Amino acid sequence: MRLSNSLRWLILAPAVFFAFWPTTAQADPQPGLATTYYTIDEIPPLRSTSEYPICGTETENNINRSYDGEPYESCTGDLFMVHMTGYINIPEHTTIEFWLATDDGGYANIGGNEFEYWFDQGCSWIPSGQLEIEPGLQPLEVWMYENGGSSCIMLAWNIDDEGWSIVPDDAFTQTSTPTTTTVPETTTTTTTVPETTTTTTTTTTTTTVYVAQTTTTTTTVYVAPATTTTTTVYVPPSTTTTTTTEPPTTTTSTTTTTTEPATTTTESTTTTTQPEPTTTTTQPEPTTTTTQPEPTTTTTEPEPEPLPETSTEEEVDEFVEELLADVAILKPEQIVAAVEQILATTPTTEQATQLATTAEVLAVVTEEQAEAIFEAVVVEELTAEQGQAIVDAVQEAPKKVRQAFEAAINVFTGLFDSYVMVGSTIPVEERRTLVAVSSTMVAVGASLRRRNN
Repeated sequence: MRLSNSLRWLILAPAVFFAFWPTTAQADPQPGLATTYYTIDEIPPLRSTSEYPICGTETENNINRSYDGEPYESCTGDLFMVHMTGYINIPEHTTIEFWLATDDGGYANIGGNEFEYWFDQGCSWIPSGQLEIEPGLQPLEVWMYENGGSSCIMLAWNIDDEGWSIVPDDAFTQTSTPTTTTVPETTTTTTTVPETTTTTTTTTTTTTVYVAQTTTTTTTVYVAPATTTTTTVYVPPSTTTTTTTEPPTTTTSTTTTTTEPATTTTESTTTTTQPEPTTTTTQPEPTTTTTQPEPTTTTTEPEPEPLPETSTEEEVDEFVEELLADVAILKPEQIVAAVEQILATTPTTEQATQLATTAEVLAVVTEEQAEAIFEAVVVEELTAEQGQAIVDAVQEAPKKVRQAFEAAINVFTGLFDSYVMVGSTIPVEERRTLVAVSSTMVAVGASLRRRNN
């Protein structure tokens, strides 16, 4: 016997209903930073994406590496530039600041906050200072170029003054929001109900019995949100019972919840108390003035005696002593001329150290003279007192003299720990410690670094 159309529709209804129920899939955000490498031909280079030829591209998982002995793709070991873009996830914080270390020049823009030192330098930290920046994903752009020698690029943060650490991999992403895709899921369930015909025959009578009524019980059990089971039971008017069990239908629901970052506003009130004005009136005392004739004094400015063309070490020593004795009253051009005579004799490390520890000399010498003075100083022969005296003199010298000092002398030997380098705000001792820690992080990070070409 055939089931009525209405009963067949009821059996298929759950399958049809779930066939049109959509499934939502959510794509994970793409981790890392998009990185492009350029071959450059000028120092310092322009921070441009079109000025120089591209020599490689990749996805960097963090900002903590050195390119020493590891040029990327067709890039050279020197004269290249790196450009990283993406987003950085800023944690909840009260205060936050960053350090970018590069060799040579470096630039960073974090959520609109820029800090840079776009000149040649060793692997040195560039501080951002404390930033006013909202937590959550913020746009990030980093540039670095390498002129020659060693190279490095690292980004560290200090959150709520808990200490400096390299920004971890999971803080970087190339997209600001995840991508959600809705995929329709189709499920088809077919149930076949058997037909039954019974025929009884005697010698005189043939009887065809048509089963007049079929009792069909359909039970739909929906177990939210995982499993739906449909059971169809067919009971004919005989002792035979046929049971058909529908396969379970599984519906998966994906719920996406977006939590807006909390915003904390701190109000600060400053109260300034103005001092009460005080008025003092002093009566002038009568003054008697007697004018005496002033004596006439003639002052002859000292002129350093020139060194003979061929001078002994003792004669140069005497000349240096005389120069330093009169340095406070000599004109700048006289000091420059005297230093030029000393440098022409190839000074000893003692004579160069005397010049390097005299602030009045360093205040007026030319950049070339400063380089020659510092190159003549043998650091291994200096005492701790002499090293500190050089720091005291160089620290207040013009920028060109300080740059000549940093170029000619390794300031990380331990003798110049209190010196603050050009473009930095912390002494060498702190920089040396942080660079040592960061170098260890680079060594570990290099072995774990993954690339997505």
